[in-house]
Amino acid sequence: MNLFFPFFVLISSFCFGELHDHLRILNDKTEVRTIRNVDYMYVINLDHREKKYQLTLEEFAPYGILPYRFSAVNGWKLPIETLWDVSLVFQKGMRPGGMGTVYRIDPVNGKEYASHEIVEVEGTPYVCHCSARGMIGCILSHLTVIKDSLNSGYDVVWICEDDVEVVKDPHILSDYIDQLDQLEGRENWDVLFTFRDYRGPEGQYYIPYGANYRPNIETRCQEKFNINRPISSDLRQAGSRFGTQSMIWTKRGMEKVLRYYENYKIFIPYDLDIVLIPDIRIYSVMEDVVTNKLNVQSDLGSSER
Repeated sequence: MNLFFPFFVLISSFCFGELHDHLRILNDKTEVRTIRNVDYMYVINLDHREKKYQLTLEEFAPYGILPYRFSAVNGWKLPIETLWDVSLVFQKGMRPGGMGTVYRIDPVNGKEYASHEIVEVEGTPYVCHCSARGMIGCILSHLTVIKDSLNSGYDVVWICEDDVEVVKDPHILSDYIDQLDQLEGRENWDVLFTFRDYRGPEGQYYIPYGANYRPNIETRCQEKFNINRPISSDLRQAGSRFGTQSMIWTKRGMEKVLRYYENYKIFIPYDLDIVLIPDIRIYSVMEDVVTNKLNVQSDLGSSER
């Protein structure tokens, strides 16, 4: 993969800053009750979704697990300047031609609007076609807790979203971490998904077989997208995935994620972007432990505040 290091310029009313400037410092950390082999556990939850958080607590309570609630970044309330700062800025040498979305301000009435355009104009901050503000808030939320994890010196953390279902005793994940360390080596695994694959409305599994267009990364015909390598009866190495509801990250993996977004910026949804991180090593359980709850309204595309 080729890495482009875009420089930021003032052009066509856009003024750009750095992505890390928009990752909060967490000053309200609480004690958590988590599982063996996991140093800390986060649940990402929007302030106006209190009921979703309470339901999440109820899922974990029977197992003596109590996570820290992270007040999620509400993408719908971000200043437009923040969207420009964190979005991919198209530069010479990147691959044009895909569709993207640009958040702009109408010079006549001063109102914001989403413009859907071909990705080709240098100096323009794009996200992928029809990306809603909620997607940007979701990624910034994950990056914020990852940054906090690294700053806190954690070696292994568990990051969940607030739409999970516990289908098996989560303490078995401690044994799976032991397996990964023994079979692959702690330095050779970055993230463990606690669900086999994302479940659709009827419980069927949705499996991606590729990656979306990204102007600054070659996403065509890559074998890594289709990895499905069993390493035991419980675990497998995986490629592309849908969903980010429940993931266990190592320090090494989190460092890769943060470095990736600092250099590549936000363009496609988080779940589809993870596989594009250079040298990322993704694993998942063979049978769901903590997975996505069925028929839950997503906060990514909703403008409800």
